[in-house]
Amino acid sequence: MEHGVRRLTGVVLVIAAMGLDFWLALGPSTEWDGAARVARFVVILSCLGVIGCGVRLVFPDKAEDQQARVTD
Repeated sequence: MEHGVRRLTGVVLVIAAMGLDFWLALGPSTEWDGAARVARFVVILSCLGVIGCGVRLVFPDKAEDQQARVTD
């Protein structure tokens, strides 16, 4: 994947996950009870994972890039 497309995908993922995360944490969903509360907590944690993956797309690991250049 090209660096520009990879970085754009990472930025879009981070912004979308942050928007959903903020809405779930601060929005009208705070009155949910029972299974919905557990589901909200799972979605919030998965949003944090998506944010982490998006950051890895924006800033790829340098060791992988250097190995790819050496093998070429």
